[in-house]
Amino acid sequence: MKRTLSIAAKIVVYGTCLFLLPFWFLAYFDPMAAMNLSSIGLVPSEASQVLGLSNIRGSVGGLRLAIIGISFIGTFYKKPDMSLSAAILVGAVSLGRFLSLGLDGWEMTSFGTAVYELVIVLSLLYLGGFLTKSKTT
Repeated sequence: MKRTLSIAAKIVVYGTCLFLLPFWFLAYFDPMAAMNLSSIGLVPSEASQVLGLSNIRGSVGGLRLAIIGISFIGTFYKKPDMSLSAAILVGAVSLGRFLSLGLDGWEMTSFGTAVYELVIVLSLLYLGGFLTKSKTT
């Protein structure tokens, strides 16, 4: 059972890394792409009037790249501290989505994404040993 959970958690983490890669590329190199901006609720009417594209590239792209890098390194090299760091980053993003659902109104896509992010957090915590250590002690 423990091996099955470990394999499932690795699939979630590695799959998330692969899934986020194109979004990271778009956030850095084409921040006005609908694939990127609609996922965070920023779809401006005219790209030429949008200020702060460097902020979008830096914040959204950088956060996604950090999650990819820390998740992959922590999982591949079995570094619990990096898995915890990635879990904190993904958890903060998920918390922001849940807050947005409460403040801005219900949206099924955001809810589904937030729930999936919680699955990623649990997977990272499991792979880091934080969930298994608490059960054995």
